[in-house]
Amino acid sequence: MGIIEQIKKGEGKTIEFKQVMPSAEKLSKTVVSFANMAGGKMIIGVTDDGKIVGIDNNDITFQMDRISNILHDSVHPMIIPEVYTYTVEEKTLLVIEVYPSQLKPHFLKSLGKADGTYIRVGATNKKADFEYIQELERQKLNISFDEDFALEQAEDFDFNSLKSKLEENLNRKIVEKDLINLKLLKAFGDRLKPTNAAFILQGQFEYVQIKCARFKGDKMDIFIDRKEYTGNIFDQLENAMKFLLSNINLHGEVGEDFITRVDEYEIPPEALREAILNAIIHRDYSMTGSDIKVAVFDSKIEITSPGCFPKAITIEEVLGGRSEIRNRVIVRIFKEAKKIEQWGRGVQRIIELCESKGLKRPEVLETGMFVKYIFYRKQDAKQDAKQDAKQDAKQDAKPKTSIYENKIIEYLKENEGINISEVLKLLNLSKSRSNVILNDMQKRGIIVRKGFSRATRYVLKETQ
Repeated sequence: MGIIEQIKKGEGKTIEFKQVMPSAEKLSKTVVSFANMAGGKMIIGVTDDGKIVGIDNNDITFQMDRISNILHDSVHPMIIPEVYTYTVEEKTLLVIEVYPSQLKPHFLKSLGKADGTYIRVGATNKKADFEYIQELERQKLNISFDEDFALEQAEDFDFNSLKSKLEENLNRKIVEKDLINLKLLKAFGDRLKPTNAAFILQGQFEYVQIKCARFKGDKMDIFIDRKEYTGNIFDQLENAMKFLLSNINLHGEVGEDFITRVDEYEIPPEALREAILNAIIHRDYSMTGSDIKVAVFDSKIEITSPGCFPKAITIEEVLGGRSEIRNRVIVRIFKEAKKIEQWGRGVQRIIELCESKGLKRPEVLETGMFVKYIFYRKQDAKQDAKQDAKQDAKQDAKPKTSIYENKIIEYLKENEGINISEVLKLLNLSKSRSNVILNDMQKRGIIVRKGFSRATRYVLKETQ
């Protein structure tokens, strides 16, 4: 992405604008924040709202030297960014580009590591707490949180229950050697000690839970139903799915043969399951004060997972299929349990499943230190019918033909036929409503049905 496109996108996780050269403290905090997280660019000569104003060309060499001196004197370990100019619209910009560091955590010398470590959260620099400083230390050592030793007392851990749940999901006998190979146990001196992954799988950390709620309307003012699921995370996954399916609509649709009745949920269960699964295996378990939340509203469903995207990954890369593993032990176990089908396909699969049912495209957002999945619920078929009736009433054509029928007719004039999947994409309606329109067009002799089941296609009667 070119710098102009980056400026148009606005400030965010990896971009910060400054109209003029910032103070030494602000410069240092931003550079430290970028280096500790996904890297980024500070672009000087751009206003907060993205207007390019440029800087004084006569001042550039002095400012470059000043940047180097400030960072040398104020930051530890040392950060050496790339500093260069960029000309846009005949205006000169000064760019300070910082790359993700392998020497994290970086901090301000004057404040020390405990108080001077900063991270990038959205478009702001935030002081890192003790837990996140530990996470940065683990990243430097290339150790994931779930691989690390648990600080809790091992005497409190129920290994028999863990073995039983693993045997149930991995479909094989589990002995102590397997727990070591799966990195649920690690050598600590002359004894074995459980890792964080063992406590996470068992749900023995207080914050490892899924909170589900059904709200009235589209605000969090009034609860209709609320559940909190604890215990092992395999059961949490299943319980959260049961909650979701009990709080969304199940409706019957006539199949493509116009005989078979098929019951379908308004949102594909596979898509919802994929989102909850992603929330479980990719969440940041080092964030001890947060849990996974599932919220069902009248018009949408939100599934929120603690932790931003790991490393330098962006939302565009996630949508493109890139995957970064934050919890190596948890992911490996879920992969062996066949709950993960293919790396990097989770988000793409969610979108494809929903769009194939004529639903509005789901959203995946990185909001601060959280990742949120948003599903848009299907409008009721009766509501669609009422809207069609209003639109039909405005048509003067006789016999009366809806705008949806006209779309199908125009499509068939240019193509040899159309199937139900093509109709769903063309009309952007529910499957049941689309079938009603097709059935009515057949009865009135506008189209003719050819073939059966999945091979069913519709053609204009005049072409027969």
